[in-house]
Parts: sequence; C-alpha cells; structure tokens
Amino acid sequence: MDTLRENEPLLPSNSAGNNHNARNTARRAKIRKALPYGLVTLVLFVVAVVLLVLLVEPHKGIKSQTPAVCTTQSLLRLSIFPSNTLHHVIMYLMVVYPSFIVAVEEPVDAPIDSPFSGYLRTPAIFTHLEQLYDVALKHNNSRSVTNGYLASAEYVQMQLKANAAEFCEVSTQEFKVPVWKELEEPKLFSVGIGGEQVQVEYQNKVDFQNFRYNGPSTTLKNQAIQGVANHGCRAKDHKNLNGKIAVIEEGSENCDLWTAAYHSQKAGATGVLFFNSATRKELRYSEIRIDAWKEGDPLISIPVLSITNSLGSILLQNQHSTTLTLTTKNSQTVESTINVLCTTKHGQANDTIVIGAHLDSVPEGPGIVDNGSGSSAILEIVLTLAKNIDASSLEIKNKVVFAWWGAEEIGLLGARHYVRDLAGQGEDARREVSLNLNFDMLASPNYVPYIHDGSSAPDSLIVSSTKLDHLLGEYFELHKKGFEYADMSGGSDYLPFLDEGIPAGGLMTGASRKKSMEQRKRFGGFANAQLDPCYHQSCDTLDNVSKEALELMSQAALHAITKLATSKNLRDWLSNGSTQIL
Repeated sequence: MDTLRENEPLLPSNSAGNNHNARNTARRAKIRKALPYGLVTLVLFVVAVVLLVLLVEPHKGIKSQTPAVCTTQSLLRLSIFPSNTLHHVIMYLMVVYPSFIVAVEEPVDAPIDSPFSGYLRTPAIFTHLEQLYDVALKHNNSRSVTNGYLASAEYVQMQLKANAAEFCEVSTQEFKVPVWKELEEPKLFSVGIGGEQVQVEYQNKVDFQNFRYNGPSTTLKNQAIQGVANHGCRAKDHKNLNGKIAVIEEGSENCDLWTAAYHSQKAGATGVLFFNSATRKELRYSEIRIDAWKEGDPLISIPVLSITNSLGSILLQNQHSTTLTLTTKNSQTVESTINVLCTTKHGQANDTIVIGAHLDSVPEGPGIVDNGSGSSAILEIVLTLAKNIDASSLEIKNKVVFAWWGAEEIGLLGARHYVRDLAGQGEDARREVSLNLNFDMLASPNYVPYIHDGSSAPDSLIVSSTKLDHLLGEYFELHKKGFEYADMSGGSDYLPFLDEGIPAGGLMTGASRKKSMEQRKRFGGFANAQLDPCYHQSCDTLDNVSKEALELMSQAALHAITKLATSKNLRDWLSNGSTQIL
C-alpha cells in the first residue's frame, strides 16, 4: 500500500452476505426466465397423456384388465393415431421435457475451479516470503528503494529464469525516483510574538512537523514572514516573498500543496509553513511533490512544514513584528530502480493482461505482508502455470504481463512509469492492454477478504471493471467463502491504469483500518483491531502472515488469471454486459 496516501482506501461497499444474496438473486432470475418453458412443456405432457387415454380404441383380443405399466409399443397398438406420429410425440416429450427441467435447476454459467488450483501450494509461496525476509535482514530490515529492493528484484528474476523461461520472457524497466528521508527532527523558534523580544521554541509533532519531500537540510535564521492569500493557488498571490517564509492556509479544491509551495519557491521564498484549516486537528504528513513524478520534474528545494491552525493564526496576526529561525536535516536524492516483467510467449498481444503486485517495502520495515504477500503469490502463480500449462487442456490465448512494481511506496511510481511508457509507444500499443489486476497485501493477520469494487471505477470503466470484480468473486462463491468490496480510491497500483482508461480490479486483505464486530462475526479475528497491526512497521515479518488468508487470496487470484488468460472472447466479455467469458 502506498505510504503517501493519507487515507487508506479500504471502504467496504458490500458484505459477503449481500454479495451471495445478489448472486442467488441472479440465479433465481435465470430460473424464473426458464421456468415458463418448463411449465408449458409440463402442460403439453399432461394434455398428451389425457388425449392418449381419450383416444385409445381397445384392440380386439385385449383384455379389459390392462397392465399397470404401458410401454411405448403398447400405446402404439392401442392408439387411433398413426404409429409413427405418436411415436415422435412421445419421444419428444420424453427427451425435451427433462431437458427443460435440467435447464431450470442448473445455471449454465456456474463457475468451475481452475485446473491448476491443486498445484498452487501455500508453502511454496511462503518459501518466497522467507527469501524476501532474508533480503530485508541483510538490508537494514527493509526492502525499500535504497535498501533491499534491488536484491528482491534479483530473487524474482532468478526464480523466473530458472523455472519459467519457456513460459515467459523476463525483462526489466529502469526509471528514476525521488527518495526523501528525515535525518533529524526539525526545529522552529520565533521572536517577536506580541511585541516581546523573547524566543519561543515550538514542539515537533505537536506544533509543527516536516512535510515529506520538502527540501534538503537547511538553516534559516531570523527570517521575516509573509502571509499568502487564497491558499496560495495563484502565482500572483505570492507577492513580496523574496527572502521571507510564506505562511499559507492549507486546503483548496483549486490546487494542491505542491502547487502552492512551488509558487512560493519560484517567488523567492526561503521556506513555507502550511497551517491547518480550522476543522483539521492533526498535523499533515503528506508529500510536497508532483504525484506522478518522473525524471526531469522539479522538486521542492526549500523547507516546508505543517503547523497547527492556532500557530498559523498567531503568526499571521504578528507577521510584521515576528521573525522565525528554522532548521531541517533531510536528505533528498534521485535514485535508479526497476520494474520486473515476465511476458508470456504465447497469446495474442491485442488482448494483453497486466497482472501486478508491488515488490518494494517502506524504509521502516521488511514489508512481508505489504507487499511480499502479493508479489510472492503472483510469482508462484507464474511458476505453477509454467510447470503445468502444457499438460493441461488449456492454452494461453491472451498475452499476460506479470509485473513486480518498484517504488509503489513512494507514489505508485513503478506502475506509473509502465503506463506512461506504454502510452508513449502510441495509441495502438496502449490499446493492446485490455485490463489490469492488482494484488496488494494478501495475508493480513486480522484479515478481511476484499475485492476491489468495479462500480468505484471511472464512469467509462464501470461495466468492464465490474466484470472483473464478479470474476474475482467466482472463487469465493464456488467455495462458499465470504468477502467484502473495497473502493478503488487511489492507494495502489491499479490507479495509473484507471487514469489511462484501462479497466482494473484486484484483491487485498486490509491494512490500518479496524475490523468491525460484524466483520469479526463473518471472518473471525479481533474486532476493533487493525486488519494489519504491523502495517508499515518493523514487525511486518514472517510472524505477521496469515497463511489462511494467503491461501484463500492466492487461489482466488489464480482462478481469475487462468480464466482471463485462456479466454477466447476477452474484449467482447469486458465490453458486453450479456456476454459470458469463454
């Protein structure tokens, strides 16, 4: 999960019970649709029997005590109808009527399990997790961009080249990312509040704190301050800022913090203080950076701090008599990193499927659930398909790109790079990608099985993305497992695909949101506790993994991936509401 997102997008839009009720309702609708035909046939059958009784002419020599059971041949002898005609009528009733009964009782589109489900082993996935944890232990207990990420990527490539070389072609994409780290706590002092020449020291994480991706280490002494109107959204609002620290109220629909801070920087400000709106109680810790940053984009080079509403109000009231002294110690660098890709050697390119999971962790921990679980699951799915596809009756009809994204935890930058590169190849290349499935956190210890809700996609993608969430739900339905829906509101690597107009879906088991009592009743675990108590922490280790969740979610992922990869009508199915996937 992306650590840059302030609000985690775990928003259940439906319950497992409601989900099953909806699917049962759909089944009943199909039964109701077929039922009239079955009833008509039943009536015809009864009428035919009555006619046979009424129209029988007893044959000479036949006793009045007829046998209890009549055969077709005896009816032919007794009837006044020509024998061939009656024979055809009876045979029609005997064959057609039962077929309608079968149609009523058995939905024709009932899901079946993936033929590879028995080959996908949770212990094998856990072995990959052990290897990733070993990487983290050798790199400051982290697999972030500047710690163990490249070693993690090397492990994935080694597994693919050794065990799936005939199935998919391994490649990498290199790209640049900005990396920021707070080296020491910032310090902030004021002189001149209320006309008093007394130095006031403010408390870090109480009165103020760093924004992420503000400038590198800086010391500013006795700097004048200047208020900026209109949330700093317009360049013309940043007047008389040269050599001063700008004080700006945060929050506007017209611009983000990055835009306002960059206007101040270009106007010559030496620093920026964003104070909370009156309704915000906690200090902000968001990033001051272009969301979809790419090589060549600017970065903030001056200190930018978040301060409380009360401190902001005091500073503005005393701006003509007050100076500030501010010290920050941060590192800000641009690093190279990679995506790892494995593209199947079979399948038509114009129906390409992208299956993704981010491989990096946050600097604060090894990231075994987030997201060693998702990346290990799709790695073992690739190895399972590579080993067993040739012996099965199935074939890969649609090209699949399995992707292990880099730099997700600093803004989905790996997936953004892939989509940007794809779009840069032209419209034809962009149109080849039919969909994206994303698997981010599949083994949370206090888990809820979540499917990304297709109805939360952009309007133009709702139909196709809803198809994907229904397909992902098939495995749960087949095995009578509950699940809930979660909105796709921007916290993981599906977002760049949706932004590019590509349908998306996926699975997850939850992060910092707390489990409700109702969820505890359905899924077990602990109510009022985080779904992953070690989310983005050093304790996200092997001991944090739910093997039960890992097995359930990886099998559901395999089920959907198999169907999509082997479908012969993928595009039609995605766009047409009435089409079944074949």
